[in-house]
Amino acid sequence: MEKYKNLHLWMILPLVIIQVGIFNFYWPKLTTTSWEFHIHYWLVTGWFILMIIQPYLIEKGKTSNHRTLGMIGFLIAGGIVFTSMSLLDIPLKRAAVYDPSRPGPPLSFYYGTLVIELILGLLYGFAVIQAIRFRKKLNEHAWWMVCSVFYLMMPALGRGMIVLWRALVPIEKLNPMIVALSAELIFIPLLILYAVRFGKVKHPATIIGLLTVLLRLLRVPIGSSEAIQNFLDGLIKWN
Repeated sequence: MEKYKNLHLWMILPLVIIQVGIFNFYWPKLTTTSWEFHIHYWLVTGWFILMIIQPYLIEKGKTSNHRTLGMIGFLIAGGIVFTSMSLLDIPLKRAAVYDPSRPGPPLSFYYGTLVIELILGLLYGFAVIQAIRFRKKLNEHAWWMVCSVFYLMMPALGRGMIVLWRALVPIEKLNPMIVALSAELIFIPLLILYAVRFGKVKHPATIIGLLTVLLRLLRVPIGSSEAIQNFLDGLIKWN
């Protein structure tokens, strides 16, 4: 238990990061955003808040309250996975209106993004399942829950970096890989910092988190595959 003392304070930073990152993509479009995105936003926000409250309850010895809130949390987790899947059509919609004459990322970027967000959504679900499996082993349970936050973090962090770079560089000169790398330069040290602090550098959940970095850096090559593009176009239908 001593290892995870003040974990609730450490979990405030990821909440701040995702809220800052997603702010310009959500709040200015509040009245025009789809219901799926509204629900997903608030479920994810709720999960990050839960990751602050739950370790606090354990630290204060309120185990019964922790377990009750945990049951509610697993319902939230199911909703996050479901809404993550329901939003996968967004990259396809952007790909459908892609115009190579306009500044912006290549077509493959959108297909690669779809693959990445699908995998991250599934990894988040896997982390929650692992946390349930190890619910009686505090060290395992706690770290899988922490890593569930990191698996959810990047879409919001990445969007925040897009806003930042668009404010700094004209869009026609903006390199998508620079944006991606800058987001990873925040994600990687943060994950390693937490892993070192809680003694989980070699933990499978940590390794998975670091492997997602490689996955994201291969976004364009993955999305460039015609086989993948055709498969995704056939698998995900939208109006």
